[in-house]
Amino acid sequence: MAKFELYHPIQTPHYQLDWLTQFKVKDINTLRQQTQPAETIIQTANFVNRVMSTIMHDQALTWGVSFKQSGEFAGIVSLNPIEEGWTNAELNVSPVKTDATDLIAEIEAYMTQFAQNQLGTQHLKLNIHN
Repeated sequence: MAKFELYHPIQTPHYQLDWLTQFKVKDINTLRQQTQPAETIIQTANFVNRVMSTIMHDQALTWGVSFKQSGEFAGIVSLNPIEEGWTNAELNVSPVKTDATDLIAEIEAYMTQFAQNQLGTQHLKLNIHN
Protein backbone atom coordinates (compact mmCIF):
# COMPACT_ATOMS: atom_id res chain seq x y z
CA MET A 1 0.00 0.00 0.00
CA ALA A 2 1.25 3.47 -0.80
CA LYS A 3 2.12 5.91 1.95
CA PHE A 4 -0.99 7.90 2.85
CA GLU A 5 0.89 11.18 2.62
CA LEU A 6 0.89 10.73 -1.17
CA TYR A 7 -2.92 10.83 -1.45
CA HIS A 8 -3.30 14.54 -2.13
CA PRO A 9 -4.52 16.57 -3.76
CA ILE A 10 -7.46 14.60 -5.06
CA GLN A 11 -9.65 16.03 -7.80
CA THR A 12 -13.30 15.13 -8.32
CA PRO A 13 -15.39 16.78 -11.05
CA HIS A 14 -16.38 19.75 -8.81
CA TYR A 15 -14.14 19.57 -5.74
CA GLN A 16 -10.52 19.40 -4.67
CA LEU A 17 -9.49 17.48 -1.57
CA ASP A 18 -6.25 18.45 0.11
CA TRP A 19 -4.62 18.24 3.53
CA LEU A 20 -6.17 20.41 6.24
CA THR A 21 -2.88 22.30 6.48
CA GLN A 22 -3.72 23.82 3.08
CA PHE A 23 -6.80 25.56 4.50
CA LYS A 24 -7.23 28.49 6.87
CA VAL A 25 -7.52 27.34 10.49
CA LYS A 26 -10.20 30.01 10.89
CA ASP A 27 -12.39 28.27 8.27
CA ILE A 28 -11.86 24.86 9.86
CA ASN A 29 -12.65 26.34 13.28
CA THR A 30 -15.90 27.85 11.99
CA LEU A 31 -16.95 24.44 10.66
CA ARG A 32 -15.98 22.61 13.85
CA GLN A 33 -17.87 25.16 15.95
CA GLN A 34 -21.10 23.99 14.28
CA THR A 35 -20.93 20.85 16.42
CA GLN A 36 -18.54 22.07 19.15
CA PRO A 37 -19.46 25.73 19.77
CA ALA A 38 -16.84 26.31 22.46
CA GLU A 39 -13.87 25.10 20.38
CA THR A 40 -11.12 27.70 20.23
CA ILE A 41 -8.81 28.40 17.31
CA ILE A 42 -5.97 26.80 19.30
CA GLN A 43 -8.01 23.63 19.83
CA THR A 44 -8.71 23.56 16.10
CA ALA A 45 -5.00 23.95 15.32
CA ASN A 46 -4.29 21.03 17.67
CA PHE A 47 -7.00 19.01 15.86
CA VAL A 48 -5.30 19.70 12.51
CA ASN A 49 -1.94 18.59 13.95
CA ARG A 50 -3.46 15.33 15.31
CA VAL A 51 -5.15 14.63 11.96
CA MET A 52 -1.92 15.17 10.05
CA SER A 53 -0.14 12.82 12.44
CA THR A 54 -2.63 10.02 11.67
CA ILE A 55 -1.99 10.55 7.96
CA MET A 56 1.78 10.47 8.36
CA HIS A 57 1.46 7.25 10.40
CA ASP A 58 -0.78 5.66 7.72
CA GLN A 59 -3.67 5.29 10.18
CA ALA A 60 -6.42 7.38 8.56
CA LEU A 61 -6.99 9.88 5.78
CA THR A 62 -8.53 13.32 6.23
CA TRP A 63 -8.88 16.09 3.69
CA GLY A 64 -10.27 19.55 3.53
CA VAL A 65 -12.63 20.02 0.60
CA SER A 66 -12.85 23.11 -1.57
CA PHE A 67 -14.90 24.03 -4.61
CA LYS A 68 -12.71 23.77 -7.71
CA GLN A 69 -14.08 26.93 -9.29
CA SER A 70 -13.84 29.30 -6.32
CA GLY A 71 -11.41 27.60 -3.94
CA GLU A 72 -13.95 28.20 -1.16
CA PHE A 73 -13.70 25.81 1.80
CA ALA A 74 -16.60 23.33 1.61
CA GLY A 75 -15.94 20.86 4.43
CA ILE A 76 -13.88 18.01 5.81
CA VAL A 77 -13.82 14.39 4.62
CA SER A 78 -12.13 11.47 6.35
CA LEU A 79 -11.65 7.77 5.73
CA ASN A 80 -11.06 5.66 8.83
CA PRO A 81 -10.74 1.92 9.29
CA ILE A 82 -13.44 0.46 11.54
CA GLU A 83 -11.18 -2.38 12.61
CA GLU A 84 -7.62 -3.53 11.94
CA GLY A 85 -7.03 -3.15 8.22
CA TRP A 86 -9.30 -1.41 5.77
CA THR A 87 -11.83 -4.13 4.88
CA ASN A 88 -14.47 -2.21 6.82
CA ALA A 89 -14.13 1.55 6.91
CA GLU A 90 -16.15 4.67 7.46
CA LEU A 91 -16.41 7.78 5.36
CA ASN A 92 -17.09 10.89 7.43
CA VAL A 93 -18.31 14.01 5.64
CA SER A 94 -18.64 17.32 7.47
CA PRO A 95 -19.95 19.91 5.01
CA VAL A 96 -19.90 23.63 5.74
CA LYS A 97 -23.41 24.10 4.35
CA THR A 98 -26.38 22.17 5.70
CA ASP A 99 -27.76 21.63 2.20
CA ALA A 100 -24.78 19.82 0.71
CA THR A 101 -26.51 17.03 -1.20
CA ASP A 102 -24.36 17.46 -4.32
CA LEU A 103 -21.10 17.56 -2.36
CA ILE A 104 -22.03 14.48 -0.32
CA ALA A 105 -23.12 12.49 -3.38
CA GLU A 106 -19.97 13.31 -5.37
CA ILE A 107 -17.60 12.69 -2.46
CA GLU A 108 -19.35 9.43 -1.52
CA ALA A 109 -19.17 8.09 -5.08
CA TYR A 110 -15.51 9.06 -5.50
CA MET A 111 -14.36 7.89 -2.07
CA THR A 112 -16.17 4.56 -2.39
CA GLN A 113 -14.12 3.79 -5.51
CA PHE A 114 -10.97 5.21 -3.93
CA ALA A 115 -11.36 3.08 -0.78
CA GLN A 116 -12.00 -0.07 -2.81
CA ASN A 117 -9.18 0.49 -5.30
CA GLN A 118 -6.50 1.99 -3.03
CA LEU A 119 -7.25 0.51 0.40
CA GLY A 120 -9.03 -2.77 -0.38
CA THR A 121 -12.18 -1.67 1.44
CA GLN A 122 -15.17 -3.95 0.95
CA HIS A 123 -17.70 -2.19 3.19
CA LEU A 124 -17.87 1.58 3.57
CA LYS A 125 -20.21 3.24 6.07
CA LEU A 126 -21.18 6.87 5.37
CA ASN A 127 -21.50 9.29 8.30
CA ILE A 128 -22.63 12.87 7.70
CA HIS A 129 -21.86 15.44 10.38
CA ASN A 130 -23.71 18.75 10.12
